[in-house]
This record gives sequence, structure tokens and C-alpha cells, in this order.
Amino acid sequence: MQALWIPARLPGLNELIAAAKSGHGKGNAYARLKDNWTTTIAVLSSRARLQPMTGAVRLSFLWVEKDKRRDPDNVAGGGRKLILDGLVKAGVLTDDGVDEIRSWVDTFAVDKQRPGVRVELSAA
Repeated sequence: MQALWIPARLPGLNELIAAAKSGHGKGNAYARLKDNWTTTIAVLSSRARLQPMTGAVRLSFLWVEKDKRRDPDNVAGGGRKLILDGLVKAGVLTDDGVDEIRSWVDTFAVDKQRPGVRVELSAA
């Protein structure tokens, strides 16, 4: 099992959709937002010394929000996309398709002092 801590509140699905709709449908804001976050996650993966995983994996996400304002589906829907793409960019996952991702579990918590996401990866 490998673990990654992302010490930040990731954009939710609503924020990703809003970025995709901005700029008269060109998606430039979405592309910048996605690139910034996937690069950040790739760098954090490297710093955590995550090793490449072969075959299918199971993921566990602990979403720690600073308050209860965002719905769990919004939090996980946007964040999971960015995290998986960042893990692929870092070379930890070969891809994020059905051959590589066997399952995931989402758990939610609130901590005003330390919001973020803990991601655990294990072989399926």
C-alpha cells in the first residue's frame, strides 16, 4: 500500500464545470485549472516517493473538508478526476481506465485546521 497526502482543498465538480463553461466555450480556464492541479499532484507524488504500480489498483480517498458547505458528490467528483490524472502524469498509474482502476472508496471528514485529501493505493 502506498499513500499520498494532498494538503489542500481541491476544486469540486461544480468548479470544474464552471471553468469549462467560461471563456465562451473554449475551455481555457478548465485546461489551466486541470493542468495546474495535475502538475501539483504529480509533484506531491514524486515528493512522497510513490512507486509505479502495475496492474489493477484499488483506491481509498479520505476527503477532509474545512466545513460542511460542499456536498460529498461535488467534492469527490471533481477532486478524483484531478488526482487520477495527476497520478498518471507522475507515472504512478499507467492509465486511469477500467483496466487499471478496479475500485475506490470515498470517506468524508471535517477538520477546519487541516483540510486535504489522503489517497491510498493498493494492488487489486
